[in-house]
Amino acid sequence: MKKNCQFFLCCFFFFALSSPLWAQNPGPYLGVFVGGQFLAPSDNSDNLGTFNLEYRPAPSGSIVLGWELEPGSDIGEGRVELEYTRRSNRLDQAEFGDGKVAADGDVIADSLLVNAFGVYRSKSVWTPYLGAGLGIARITSADLNVTGQPLSDDDALVFAYQFGVGADIAITDSLTLDLGYRLFRTAKAKLEEANGEEFRMEYLSHSALIGLRLSF
Repeated sequence: MKKNCQFFLCCFFFFALSSPLWAQNPGPYLGVFVGGQFLAPSDNSDNLGTFNLEYRPAPSGSIVLGWELEPGSDIGEGRVELEYTRRSNRLDQAEFGDGKVAADGDVIADSLLVNAFGVYRSKSVWTPYLGAGLGIARITSADLNVTGQPLSDDDALVFAYQFGVGADIAITDSLTLDLGYRLFRTAKAKLEEANGEEFRMEYLSHSALIGLRLSF
């Protein structure tokens, strides 16, 4: 394990130190991201009151298709992109007025967002960026159950947005390493319970990502 860590650190610093300081490739690009994401405990409400659901951390994956703007562009320097992401978290436990109980099932968010990121270029190998995205998400309550009893198995389409920050390292003129953080949130999803009643679910997640973008 220690040898693997040393190997990856050596590779990382090799790419970082050998990166072109001013590598820019305006035009289209394709990117793939993986990471770990934490879905915050959600406050949910139905006709009987409120209850909380807590989840286990899980991996996430994204694909982006975007356009790197020309340096000195009238609308600023950075990039715009279309992003698809899947986030899936296992339900861990539920909390009602009388305490916490065991729970199971999955909460899945499939999102499609339009992102815009501004970048700050300097002589450093790091190119920091900051941005936001707007779009839609499908929230799915997949076979949720509490103490073995069904809670919900439904889905809803909702408004979604995110904020992102990170830094790029140019590996070559066309390949960029992207290290980032995303805060992703949606409007409350209206989902159906097993008894036919409706409940509203919150969705807020934090993700740490690593990705590669290929310009062409």
